[in-house]
Amino acid sequence: MSTNHRIHPPAWMEHLLRMVLPAHNRETIAGDLREEFHDRAASQSARRAQLWYLRQVVSLAPRGLGLALGNGSALPLLCAFTGLCGLWLGAMDLRLHHPASQIAIAASILSQALITLAALRLRYPWLRYLALAGCAGMFYLSARALIGVLRGYNFEGYILLIALLLAVQSVLTICTMPWLQRPVQNDTVS
Repeated sequence: MSTNHRIHPPAWMEHLLRMVLPAHNRETIAGDLREEFHDRAASQSARRAQLWYLRQVVSLAPRGLGLALGNGSALPLLCAFTGLCGLWLGAMDLRLHHPASQIAIAASILSQALITLAALRLRYPWLRYLALAGCAGMFYLSARALIGVLRGYNFEGYILLIALLLAVQSVLTICTMPWLQRPVQNDTVS
């Protein structure tokens, strides 16, 4: 098959791939995947090659998102906001004499935010694992609150907002934590 008649990956898939790849690997990985795509398109169908290429792009997306967010400010800002929400909820629960279970929910929201912030800053493996484990609890709280709001039990707009933010925070944490690197320490020998 001549080079002029080669089937190429869809432009939107290539664009998405370049968005999720770190800059230092972008050309190498994109080029390797393009070559493999050409080989697969020649030996299989174009549709199968496109599905393979899409699977490769999707498999790289969480890591690319994690690398981008781990070095950015989106997750720390979100954690700061949800931490403040947890603090506010806890203060209101204490003030209004709500049951201890409500106070525990507020404390867990605040704790998850603080643990995630500490894991982002300190980058200790055990903190990353703790932040990732806490995401399960945050997903549970978020889902429970969303279901309650959608079923019409005491609709409160702030509960809907906090539930959505907890879900987003959990997704970002899951995408970020596995790829955080420990900071390089400059140890000098005396």
